[in-house]
Amino acid sequence: MLRQKAALKGKTRCRLHGGLSTGPRTAEGKARAAAAHTKHGRRSAAHVEKVKYINAEIRRITFELKRDGFIP
Repeated sequence: MLRQKAALKGKTRCRLHGGLSTGPRTAEGKARAAAAHTKHGRRSAAHVEKVKYINAEIRRITFELKRDGFIP
């Protein structure tokens, strides 16, 4: 039988198993969360443009090689 910890006095949820966080509620807390948010950069506009440029160059070179008979 699995035993769960009881809720703390004055609280309605267990401090260890109380469920997911509801997130920041104050304007200050929301601002801190937004400032701490970091991204990996794989979806940034600069990266997407670079990938589009590289793919266009590959298509252009492949077309020229096929046109000149170097590849079937």
